[in-house]
Amino acid sequence: MTWKLRIIAAISGGIDSSFALSLLAKQGHKVVGCFLVMSDGHEEDVDRARKVCELLKVPFYAIDIREKFQSEVIMPLITSYSNGKTPNPCVFCNPNVKFKTLFDLLNCYNSDFVATGHYAKIYKDDLNYHLVRGRDPKKEQSYMLYRLPKNWLSSVIFPLGDLTKAEVKKKAREIFGNIFDDVEESADLCFLRRDETLRDFLSSRIDVKEGPILSLQGEFLGSHRGIGYYTVGQREGLGLPNGPWYVSEINASENALIVGRKEDLQRRFIKCYSPHWLEGPEVGKVYSAQHRYKATPKPVALTDSGEEGFTVKALESPFWGVAPGQSLVLYDGRVVVGGGIIAGCSDAKEV
Repeated sequence: MTWKLRIIAAISGGIDSSFALSLLAKQGHKVVGCFLVMSDGHEEDVDRARKVCELLKVPFYAIDIREKFQSEVIMPLITSYSNGKTPNPCVFCNPNVKFKTLFDLLNCYNSDFVATGHYAKIYKDDLNYHLVRGRDPKKEQSYMLYRLPKNWLSSVIFPLGDLTKAEVKKKAREIFGNIFDDVEESADLCFLRRDETLRDFLSSRIDVKEGPILSLQGEFLGSHRGIGYYTVGQREGLGLPNGPWYVSEINASENALIVGRKEDLQRRFIKCYSPHWLEGPEVGKVYSAQHRYKATPKPVALTDSGEEGFTVKALESPFWGVAPGQSLVLYDGRVVVGGGIIAGCSDAKEV
């Protein structure tokens, strides 16, 4: 017997959330499709989301949350880039804006669950609910969701968790025809306009000042166009002779880029602040860790953990290109344990 649920489903006008909505509707659940308007310039997406809901015969609402998105995501992002950090806005948008709004809507629409098109899974054992990696290793998005409150997991549905992107595209065509043929794959930075790059976005919002590019030994090698345009591990756009060079460190106080060779960016220890745990961390235990969304997980030992932060040590090969401001997420098998914001890294225990 299939229980008929009342669900608030986020729909972005893209193929993933649209197909997730279709699965819920096909199962007979009472679904409301909600487009969260977080920035300007996405009228085509709103229109497409509305058409999808009309086709599936489910109610559609566009919810304007631009002011909240601006204060909770955009302003911190600009501050981080100005300070030489590389933030991942999705990991804060999900708990503070996107899912927060969906949960606020539960009472408004007399619903019990929220659903999104994320490639992740919720697993329930005899004791609790757990956030788990999605089936598709190339697309799975549990990394972006690690900061969701634990008590929300019992009311979240991820219809795509057991599907691959290829399967979704094939099955979506059977339902929606060619409606998504000209739609580009959704970008991680959803607030950018179709013809806008991150550099375009930042150039009008941060104080861009040229500064020195220095070697690890302090030798002047050239000039950069503004530290907000660079991230640790970046190779392109340096314009230096005798390369290749990679950004090894961003010194915001001196407005300087520190560059080195590829091997100079290897780090054994990573220290994080602002920890958020979905499962109880165990000091000394071996986990797998990702220091970027698409990074290959590495086995690590949790060497210390407290209210202010934690440190991990890579047990086999070191990390490469660790960027302060990004998130380090720990996994126990496929289960998301939690993570934190990268403060620094080192080859020594003291970070």
